[in-house]
Amino acid sequence: MSKNKRNTVKYDTTGPSRSGSMTRLIFTLIVLCVVIMIFIKVALPMIKQKTKQVAAEKTVEVLTDHAEIIAGDNEKVKEAIGNMSKEDKETLAGIVEEHMDAETVTEVMEYVNNNDKEGLIEYATENLSQEEIEKLMGLYKKYSD
Repeated sequence: MSKNKRNTVKYDTTGPSRSGSMTRLIFTLIVLCVVIMIFIKVALPMIKQKTKQVAAEKTVEVLTDHAEIIAGDNEKVKEAIGNMSKEDKETLAGIVEEHMDAETVTEVMEYVNNNDKEGLIEYATENLSQEEIEKLMGLYKKYSD
């Protein structure tokens, strides 16, 4: 018998290691979870804020485009809405954006559809800050003259 075992070939018949595959799968799942958590914490709030901003701007645009319907018979309101500057529209959009959600829009639209001015005033005093009310009053005075 020869001491030289160079000619002896050993074949691995067990196949690929299952523990290596499991490790890669677990690592992939952990990375995926981290990416999802970062998306939820960072990207989702940014998307939500941008959506609210666009919706508020669109709301103000609709208000100005339909001034005749909103104002009804009040010519001063029609004129005020029609003459608003771009900066004042942005101010109004900012206030709307701060308070825009599905419940708020529904509640305010009920007041508008029912022509309930007292309800709108009460809603504004309960939900708007003093600074926001002052801005709205400033816009009202600016365009009511």
